[in-house]
Amino acid sequence: MRKIIGWLDERTGVKTLVKNQLSYPIPGFANFWYCFGGLSFLCIAIQFLTGFVMLFYYMPSPTEAQDSIKILCNEVPFGGLIRNLHRWSSTFVLFFLLIHMVNVITRRAYQSPRELNWWSGLLLYFIVFLAVVTGIILPWDWRSYWELVIWADWLGTIPFMGEEQKAWFLSIFSLKKSFAIHIWLIPIILIFLLWAHFRMVRRLGVKEPL
Repeated sequence: MRKIIGWLDERTGVKTLVKNQLSYPIPGFANFWYCFGGLSFLCIAIQFLTGFVMLFYYMPSPTEAQDSIKILCNEVPFGGLIRNLHRWSSTFVLFFLLIHMVNVITRRAYQSPRELNWWSGLLLYFIVFLAVVTGIILPWDWRSYWELVIWADWLGTIPFMGEEQKAWFLSIFSLKKSFAIHIWLIPIILIFLLWAHFRMVRRLGVKEPL
């Protein structure tokens, strides 16, 4: 393993990169409430890792989706654990992000020059929420069906164009499209937003409490 790491470091400088990340100084005023941004990132990392494993077993078909999930949970070693880690981390990330946003508001860390941090964070929350919604639909069980009904009805409540948007959404919906959005479009946007968000945090630092 040491030879492999040495070979990789010689070509990429990965050891220096990791060392720089781990040696980043923690502000003396940081407390328990400052941890929730990192916890949110940890949950997102778990989502990526467990989701990658689940890709090998999930079938994005209305007739096979639920059976493929059952096979993953009942026949694949640690499959049930992997799926539950994916499910629960998706729940916790929304909770942790909400606490992180409240902490940012109480410290007024959304003010100049950190406006882009704030807006990118809000967009991150929306994208993560969209990932959770599309992920709930994928097993295509009774919960998935009613989740789709609820969100379609919600679109119908939008003034003036709600019913047209609802009809359009239902006309283009398919499990394969939801799957593609969940595993391709959302992760790409999420990676870009995370990179931009963390770059701005590193540049401007963490705002001190009021």
